Amino acid sequence: CTRTLNVTVTQPTAMSATVSQTNISCNGGSNGSAGIVVTGGTAPYTYAWSPSGGTNATATGLAAGSYTVLVTDANGCTISRTVTITQPATAVSGTTVVTNIACNGASTGAINLTPSGGTAPYTFNWGGGITTEDRTGLSAGTYTVTITDANGCTRTLNVTVTQPTAMSATVSQTNISCNGGSNGSAGIVVTGGTAPYTYAWS
Repeated sequence: CTRTLNVTVTQPTAMSATVSQTNISCNGGSNGSAGIVVTGGTAPYTYAWSPSGGTNATATGLAAGSYTVLVTDANGCTISRTVTITQPATAVSGTTVVTNIACNGASTGAINLTPSGGTAPYTFNWGGGITTEDRTGLSAGTYTVTITDANGCTRTLNVTVTQPTAMSATVSQTNISCNGGSNGSAGIVVTGGTAPYTYAWS
């Protein structure tokens, strides 16, 4: 006598995963993050990020670099994914070309600012409500500007506009020795300002 039985062997669906990442906003920072969403296999899952990142589905506080997560399901099946966290190539910075004041006490100084690094576009804050990139009509002194990029990263620069010392002079004279003569002379010695000097007697 016989009996036939049908037996079905099942398996879970294959594990698959999608990863997401948030790159670092400011060069040298550590606010990157990465996450993984797993389907298939048999829940619950465990996570192991390396070289750092912890044991949750989301790893936070990451510096720039590559991170690999190993996911293991309840049956010991595994899947891994790698995420590369990036950062802006260079920190926010800026270079300046200064036009110093030509004559003591004038307001002809200027600062030509060129931002670089970080992530454009940039905004500028010189204080006092001044938000232009460049400055003109400046008197002598030190000016401070904060450059902020699109990610909120900042760099503060101090720029000094100089002026020459004020011009001063001492004069000397030799009077005519004989009435009607022309052997008189006069001289001047100048200090301050910016040499060389030119002279025009009248």
